[in-house]
Amino acid sequence: MPEEVEIPKGKGVLVRSPASIKLLSGDIEVWGAEFNELSVHLEGVELLITSSTDSKVSIDGRYLKLENPIPEWWKELPDMIAGRNALFIGRVDSGKSSTTLFTANKLIMNGNSVSIIDSDVGQSDLGPPGVISSKEIGEPVIHTKLLEPDFMYFIGDKTPSGHFLSMMKGLLDALHRSKSDTVLINTTGFVDGGAARALKRFKIEFLDPDIVVVIEKEEGDLDHIARMIPRGVRVLRVRSPVGDLTKERSYRIAARRALLRRYLSGAATRRLDLREVELMNTFLLTGRRKEEYIPFLERILGVKVRWLEESPDMLIAITEGSIDRRKIAALSELLNKEVRVGPISAYEGLYVGLIRERECRAVGIVQSMNIREGWVDVLTKYDGPVDGLALGYIRFNAEGEELGSRGMNLP
Repeated sequence: MPEEVEIPKGKGVLVRSPASIKLLSGDIEVWGAEFNELSVHLEGVELLITSSTDSKVSIDGRYLKLENPIPEWWKELPDMIAGRNALFIGRVDSGKSSTTLFTANKLIMNGNSVSIIDSDVGQSDLGPPGVISSKEIGEPVIHTKLLEPDFMYFIGDKTPSGHFLSMMKGLLDALHRSKSDTVLINTTGFVDGGAARALKRFKIEFLDPDIVVVIEKEEGDLDHIARMIPRGVRVLRVRSPVGDLTKERSYRIAARRALLRRYLSGAATRRLDLREVELMNTFLLTGRRKEEYIPFLERILGVKVRWLEESPDMLIAITEGSIDRRKIAALSELLNKEVRVGPISAYEGLYVGLIRERECRAVGIVQSMNIREGWVDVLTKYDGPVDGLALGYIRFNAEGEELGSRGMNLP
C-alpha cells in the first residue's frame, strides 16, 4: 500500500523499484530532474528523491530516508565538466553511476548536450549486462536503466579481467560515435592489483579525458590509481556520495538478472547458420575438420567427441563430458601443439551478442549448438540481419539466472 512520506528541505529518500511515487505537496526531484509522478516496474532501479522545500510524497515501494543525499561536489561538478569528456573511477558501490546520472540531468537542464558511456560490464546501468553501451541524452531521465542504448559493444562477461583489448576497443568505438558536447564515461569497480592499474592507465591514455573524477569510499583508498594518472590530466578526488549504502551481492545479482530479462522480453528461438555467421570470441571453426581422428581421441580422453578440428598451432575438440586437464596437457605434449577441449555443456545457455556490421545489435542465450551440422539456436528478440555471433563467458537460463561460465581456456 502507498505510504505518505514527508521529505524536509535538503533531505531525501532512496527508493528501490518496483515502485510508484507521487508528489503530494512541495517540489521534488529524481536524480536532479523535476517530476510530479512516476512508476518503475523494472526490478533493481534505484531512485534518489530529493526536495528543495518541505515536501510530501506518496511512495509505493521500499525506501530509505537520507539525511545528506546531495554532496556539495555534486552541485559543483556540472559546471566543471560542461563541454568536456569526464572519466569516473571508483570502487564497487562508490556512486559512479549515481554521479553520472545526476550530473547528466543537471547538464541537460542547463542546455548542454550529453552522452553517457557505460563500461561497467558487471553492473550495467545503460544497456544489458556484459556490454559497453552509449547513449546521447536530449532530456532529463528517471534512470539510465530505462533507456535504449544507441550503441553496444559485446564483452560477454561481468568482469573486465581477461578482456582488456576488447574493453578498450568498445570504449574507443563508443567515444568516437559520440557527438555530444559533454561525454560522461562510467567504468568498472576493478581497481586493485597490477592488472586493474594497467587497465585504468590505458583507458586514460587511449580515451584522453579532460578530467578524471576519482571517487573514494575512504580517504586515500585510491591513491594507487590517482598517482598513475598522467600529468596534464585534470584530476578531481572526491568522497563517495553513497556513504555506507552499499548494495548487497544478492541485490546486484537480482538487478543484473532483471536487466537481462528486460533485453530478452518477448524473445524467441532463432536458428543461425554457422556457414553464414562468423563466430567471435572463440577459436572454433578456425581449423580443418578432422573426423578421422575422433576415434583415436575418444580412446585417449575417455569421452565422446562431438567435434574435432586442427590448425597448425592448435587442436580443438568439443566433447560430451568434462576432461581431466592432465590428459589434455599430455596430449598437447604428444602433439607438440596447444590443445583446447571444451564440453558442449559449456556452450548451452551461453550468453551471446548478435553482431551486424561490427556492432552488437542485441543479446541472446544459446539454446543448443551443433557444429558438425553447422547451426546454433539462440534465444533472442532480435530478428534483423546477423553476420556475427560473439560468444560470451557467462551461462544463463531463460529467466536470466546464472548457471556457470565458459572458462577462458576453453575453445
